[in-house]
Amino acid sequence: MAVVAPEGSETESIASRTRVPRHVRRRRRSLTERITLNLVVGVVAALLAFVLAAALLADRRDTTTVGVARDRIAAGTLLTADLVTSEEVPTDTGFVDTLLPFDRAADGALVATRTVQAGEPLTLSAVGDAGTAAPRRVMSIPLEVAQAANGVIEVGDQVDVIVTSREGEARYVLTAAQVIDRSRDGSAGGLVGGASGSDLVISVEVDEAQALELAAAIETGSITVVRSTGVVAANGGAGG
Repeated sequence: MAVVAPEGSETESIASRTRVPRHVRRRRRSLTERITLNLVVGVVAALLAFVLAAALLADRRDTTTVGVARDRIAAGTLLTADLVTSEEVPTDTGFVDTLLPFDRAADGALVATRTVQAGEPLTLSAVGDAGTAAPRRVMSIPLEVAQAANGVIEVGDQVDVIVTSREGEARYVLTAAQVIDRSRDGSAGGLVGGASGSDLVISVEVDEAQALELAAAIETGSITVVRSTGVVAANGGAGG
């Protein structure tokens, strides 16, 4: 006589063969989560790299190459490549239009019309055509420190010069003049014979007319030098 397995047992056997083990289901879900996370991280990293590359390329496109003095360039000096180095300035800088492009600074066709200090960017107002420009002149002024803001005057400052006559009348003979050199003794010389006893000698840039007026003021009156860095030239002054 045939033995028939109970119907319930056969059903349970089939179910047990087709059931996915619990640990397998967990492993598949964890793998999916990891794939999704890696995909998101990869996309974010790619976007950041793209943004950074675009920013760097934009910076390279939006710069202007200007000339900068390697060392001090005296007024009247012909500009050549060995005197000037290049510097990148963002094109949207407010004053970039006042700066001299590097290719013009190194072509040998321009001269410095005023003294340019080492590391100073060359401006259009500081240069001129070699054949027509009239460079500034340099004069030394011998002073006691009490006549010059207690000696607190440095290279790069601008100064005004006031002369007081023997009658007590004071007037400006020079305003907004650029200081290009200074010394603490009289070894640098000066405009008058007593310069060797000065506490301070400063050198300023002047034009032809200012040189004559300043020389006369030093000889005939009492000189006072006012540090005026950042101040607009006084009304009625001689100008700088």
